[in-house]
Amino acid sequence: MELDDNEVDLPSPSKDGNDPKNTSVEWIPACEDELKPVISKVFDTLVEGGDFYKAYAYVAGFSVRNSTKTKDKDGVKWKYFLCSKEGFKEEKKVDKPQLLIAENNLSKSRKRKLTREGCKARLVLKRTIDGKYEVSNFYEGHSHGLVSPSKRQFLRSARNVTSVHKNILFSCNRDNVGTSKSYQIMKDQVGSYENIGCTQRDLQNYSRNLKELIKDSDADMFIDNFRRKREINPSFFYDYEADNEGKLKHVFWADGICRKNYSLFGNVVSFDTTYRTNKYFMIFSPFTGINHHRQSITFGAALLKNEKEESFVWLFETFLKAMGGHKPVMIITDQDGGMKNAIGAVLKGSSHRFCMCHILKKLSEKVGSSMDENSGFNDRFKSCVWNSESLEEFDLEWNNIISDYNLEGNGWLSTMYDLRSMWIPAYFKDTFMAGILRTTSRSESENSFFGNYLNHNLTLVEFWVRFDSALAAQRHKELFADNNTLHSNP
Repeated sequence: MELDDNEVDLPSPSKDGNDPKNTSVEWIPACEDELKPVISKVFDTLVEGGDFYKAYAYVAGFSVRNSTKTKDKDGVKWKYFLCSKEGFKEEKKVDKPQLLIAENNLSKSRKRKLTREGCKARLVLKRTIDGKYEVSNFYEGHSHGLVSPSKRQFLRSARNVTSVHKNILFSCNRDNVGTSKSYQIMKDQVGSYENIGCTQRDLQNYSRNLKELIKDSDADMFIDNFRRKREINPSFFYDYEADNEGKLKHVFWADGICRKNYSLFGNVVSFDTTYRTNKYFMIFSPFTGINHHRQSITFGAALLKNEKEESFVWLFETFLKAMGGHKPVMIITDQDGGMKNAIGAVLKGSSHRFCMCHILKKLSEKVGSSMDENSGFNDRFKSCVWNSESLEEFDLEWNNIISDYNLEGNGWLSTMYDLRSMWIPAYFKDTFMAGILRTTSRSESENSFFGNYLNHNLTLVEFWVRFDSALAAQRHKELFADNNTLHSNP
């Protein structure tokens, strides 16, 4: 006999009448005759026969387990379908030292509930001369009670994660809807939990197994996705770099719409990095701009292994390659030193500005809690930063604030004054479109937007699906704004 994949040929129940596991009591399913298998009933295929027995088992209230089959040169000759409680679980005999090891590792292994109790219910199919299958043996008595109709939905052989379940789960996953909520959505669609056809645990196991399946080829699948996209549409750009061990270090991508948007709105670019968007701790690095509706748009995105200068050099060079060598007039970033050096080396001629929000968020920490709670200080400081109309006006008010609040010894404020040309708006009045980014942090807003779709448990394949969904939502908002503008004009 030959076993099906993932099947185990279990020992037959003991024939010893004195075996305490044996019982003379049997449960016979109450079922309509047309649903019961009968000897000599013929099925066109083996699958049809198995499905018939499983449908009968569902109504009867027990679960079916595939068992052994016998093959010859023409294929499967005999096939056995058994009650899931057929046979007995063999007890493994181990010596005492092994028992101690097992006890020490209980937390690492899953305990399986014992379900076998020697049930003899079965269906045996035999291949006929014309290649069909007939019922050769059918035993309907069970050594255990059968489940009630309300609990039939939990029978293992009645549960199956179908393509419909997978499609709903995938669609929900794209929008950062977890398995639990996906299961609720399925229930709402079919009317009740009983009609879903699987349990929430089945969906969770499917997701877990899928992640396990792609674990060793995640990066290859991620890059292959980009390769296929470029084959379909040559305007899709991507590039990546691997280390000496063949592991993915950096990857950048931008589709045709990203590149077109950059050609239209790429004078000012906001760039920032964020963590915890994937399970490998690769750093998500989107390039952000502003369209004609003052909405955030994405020019491209990257995943980086680290925030070292050489990583940013590679990224900015790749970004320029994707954008035809056109440098932005201004690029806004945080105060990362490696990022600053890379911009100076690659984006020569572009004005580099530090993000105001990053700096102002540090203010309370750097001046102390007592000063931060001083409303007069905060109002004057922010007014000095945002409302100074000239360099002279800014310098005068800054020095007055430092003097009035005895902050001459504050090293951070001294450093920020030395760097004033990189973050004070008065120094960027003549830069085209700089005023659009004057009052908000576009990158932080963009990171928050993508954060609604991303999390630190994602594989790269899942990351891409979520990113693509977020980008679609962003572009839908732009189309909606275009439509409103079109119909609001006289």
